[in-house]
Amino acid sequence: MPTSLDPARPGTVAVTASRPRRALIALGLTAALTGGVLVAQTQQAPHASAATATPSTTYSVSRHSVAKKPGATKARYTVTASKNGSRIAGSATLIMNGKRQYSARLVHGKFTFTPGLWRYRVGTNTVRVVVHPARAALADKSTKTVRVTATKPLTARQKLVKVAKAQVGDRYAYGASGPSSFDCSGLTSYVYKKAVGKSLPRSSSAQKAAGKVVSRKNARPGDIIWTPGHVSIYVGNGQQVEAARPGVGVVKRHIWQDSPRFIRI
Repeated sequence: MPTSLDPARPGTVAVTASRPRRALIALGLTAALTGGVLVAQTQQAPHASAATATPSTTYSVSRHSVAKKPGATKARYTVTASKNGSRIAGSATLIMNGKRQYSARLVHGKFTFTPGLWRYRVGTNTVRVVVHPARAALADKSTKTVRVTATKPLTARQKLVKVAKAQVGDRYAYGASGPSSFDCSGLTSYVYKKAVGKSLPRSSSAQKAAGKVVSRKNARPGDIIWTPGHVSIYVGNGQQVEAARPGVGVVKRHIWQDSPRFIRI
């Protein structure tokens, strides 16, 4: 049985010496593989960085208000996209009130959207454009948001009520028909002429005969309220605008007359 002083058996030193070497080789392979992953990741980094680059854009709108009526002028939204001073290829999408409307191809890096008036909602609309570059190295770019107000034209009856209410506070004067003083039939004549371009007879009795009688239940804002010797404009919710009498002038108040007749002109 050998002791610590005995010489080693042939091959023992070689085997023992080879173990560290194998470990070193294994570590080397692991390091090489790990390094390969690291190198691959390092090679991908420039691509990820390039994909976050965005083009430069300019964005303009031709008007900040539109009217939702036939023949009204539409707003135009123009976007231009470039990179390093050169126009880019790609497409653009119009976004209104957070919703995608439609897309179009950029022509020499530029496009003008002219959305139909039906796309707007009454009130304030938010509008922006998103540019989609054709180059994979460039990311999408959104423009700033602009606000455009869309209005809906007043109906004839709304115009009648608006004009009538605008005269509240004017003084009463017998025989006057505006623009700053009125008697009762002078006020109704003025309102109809200014609001809808209709000429009414000058006396209250003649105005009664100029239209047809409707029931109180079926009365609509803009109808004339007639009682013997007096007329006024019905403005809805049981209220009227009338040129009352001297010292009171033109007022808006609840219908006070007994058995009034409503006249549809």
